[in-house]
Amino acid sequence: MSDQTLCAAGTSNLARECRDLAHLCEATSAASRELDGRIARTVFPGLVDLEELEIAVWRYGDGSRVRALRYSGEKAAAATLVPPGHWMERDADLPDRIWIYGPGSDDAVSARHVLEPLAISAACLRMHARLKGMSPSR
Repeated sequence: MSDQTLCAAGTSNLARECRDLAHLCEATSAASRELDGRIARTVFPGLVDLEELEIAVWRYGDGSRVRALRYSGEKAAAATLVPPGHWMERDADLPDRIWIYGPGSDDAVSARHVLEPLAISAACLRMHARLKGMSPSR
């Protein structure tokens, strides 16, 4: 298998994981460090090469640590998932729906949840799935 084929397969798997996590964010009822860790590993795939010390905490070879932000529980953390060059909007008439728009003619993606950080995370993950070449399924 060529390096290009491996890269394409890896991108497809990441896109699928983004899409699946978006659905999970919408289906869950509360913030979760386990969910935060899964989001971090998907958006930052290099984390899989690090030693996992506990849920959502990894260690580099030099002993320093990295911790996933609280994407599922904090609005500011979830907002860091907005892809570069994209923006987030919330409709006053639909307060539980978040939209992510992209540059050019990209269609917006959206997600719904009564907990805003979960709606933001889900919408951002849908856009990441699209950017990685997979239909975001909404």
